[in-house]
Amino acid sequence: MLTAIDSPEFSRALDELEEQTGQPREQLIKEARSCLAEMAARPTSLAVAGWDKFCRWLARAYKLDVDDEAIEQLKVLARDATLIFLPNHRSYLDPLVLHSALERHDFPPNHVLGGANLAIWPLAGIGQRSGLVFIRREFKNAPVYRAVLRAYLSSLLKSRTNLEWYIEGGRTRTGKLRPPRYGVLSYVIDAFAEDPENDVFLIPTSVIYDQQHEVGAISAEEMGGAKSPESLGWLYNFAKSQSRRLGRAHLRFGEPLALRSAIALTEDENGRPRPRLAVAKVAFEVCNRINNATPVTPTALVTFALLDNDDRAITVGEGAEILRPLLQYIQVRELPVTGDVDLSGSIELPDAVNALVREGVVTRHDGGTEPVFVIPRDQQLAAAFYRNTIIHFFITRAIVEVALLGALESGADDISSATWASAKRLKDLLKFEFFFPRTREFAEAVAEEARIVDPDWQLDADSTVSVRQLFESMRLFVAPRVIAPFLEAYLVVADRLADHDPESPIDQDALIEQCFGVGQQWWLQRKLHSPESISKDLFRNALKLADNFGLMGTGGQDLRDRRCALADELRELVRRVRAIRKLSRSRWEAEVDV
Repeated sequence: MLTAIDSPEFSRALDELEEQTGQPREQLIKEARSCLAEMAARPTSLAVAGWDKFCRWLARAYKLDVDDEAIEQLKVLARDATLIFLPNHRSYLDPLVLHSALERHDFPPNHVLGGANLAIWPLAGIGQRSGLVFIRREFKNAPVYRAVLRAYLSSLLKSRTNLEWYIEGGRTRTGKLRPPRYGVLSYVIDAFAEDPENDVFLIPTSVIYDQQHEVGAISAEEMGGAKSPESLGWLYNFAKSQSRRLGRAHLRFGEPLALRSAIALTEDENGRPRPRLAVAKVAFEVCNRINNATPVTPTALVTFALLDNDDRAITVGEGAEILRPLLQYIQVRELPVTGDVDLSGSIELPDAVNALVREGVVTRHDGGTEPVFVIPRDQQLAAAFYRNTIIHFFITRAIVEVALLGALESGADDISSATWASAKRLKDLLKFEFFFPRTREFAEAVAEEARIVDPDWQLDADSTVSVRQLFESMRLFVAPRVIAPFLEAYLVVADRLADHDPESPIDQDALIEQCFGVGQQWWLQRKLHSPESISKDLFRNALKLADNFGLMGTGGQDLRDRRCALADELRELVRRVRAIRKLSRSRWEAEVDV
């Protein structure tokens, strides 16, 4: 362990720290040893064996669904390279699920980087002896700690130790993948660039669950509730909550990404790599590959069908009619699905529905002529968490729907150009929520969506009348279920910004609290279609967008006008989604003879 700070590289880092901090070298070395002892894993065979049993016991609520062939391929890759597993983060169980799957295939335990907030007794000592690396949540103002972490990660790469950390930095609050955190990744890329002798592959990893006990608490936090701190009592209650069966945990792996190839793309004109330029590109590519590997589950399909129905209960048959065009779309796109999703047979998802009923996410009424199902208002965020695991597959389709309607309503002579301009703008508005490809690839994705709607449809060749007829005859509309909550949440924030005195600085925390109050009011007045829009995560991302547009500073009338323009733009987009919802619902009601 001490070799990490005994290296020549760390000695040079100490020289810089002496100059930066003015502290004597002996004091810096003492602090470095303390930091290393705080973070470093010290695995022992006895502790690892006990950890294996603990992982299986704590994850006992789930049956593991894993691609065993993919793990065997990773095992072959690991013979000559270091593997860095980068999973999404939906549950505290994620590392236990991945550990159990790899352990079955005789993988050595990964060194897992996790937050120091989990370093509670007795987990801290046991975890470090089992391969856990506890890292402080914040260390911007701790230069010695940063230097030690960089040196420690470098030593792990040199020793060909497989690593694992969660690229989102924390559990998702909405069910979809959060923006990546760059810190640890930047340290690893720097370390590899300095000593690229050993190959390193990043392994995008997707973990999702049929049901999650944590979803209720996560949803409460999103609505403004406080997060319960990790403690021994918290650990006991969490372990107790896993005592009943919650379905399956689905583990999938995306295409491995060679770090050497990724860094090579950043070389300057003299062939010198610029690794820091690779950090964001690598992170976003990993996130895209995680999303692409995430399978469509029955739970996601059930919640997709039951949400956005105006609190109206539906029968199994009505739900099947909602899902039928979606499943056909999934089949055309060849999207990944779990083994219990039958795209060619009858649309019945009784196990998923019954599990959601047991968990209280869905309410079933049996007193009439046939059972009907509905998601109660206080469970809609929980249901959306499951649906949002798959909405990245439908974001381009949703954007095309809204953009095309805008082009048709505008009376533009060139429907194609108007649709494309609107689609690009929507992509820009949602860039803090979803992982979009570069402009050229996005244009190809938009064109592909048009071909799926009608293989013979060319927007630039059809008249406005024929395009409108085609639009109104479409059987699948996803915009209300996919992007409506995000646009509504952004509208709440934009409305509050427009009302804020442009000469007064913005307190972001106070503004978010104000958004919660206004969001609740609008929901009660039905100005918002769904309580999903009242979300701390979405409000924060809306503020990031506003900052990106230069709307968060101070100024005069021009700033007020630009803030109002954004609010008006979002209000118009929300109106379009409502129009699409009305069109979709009228067609569905006609088909099921409501």
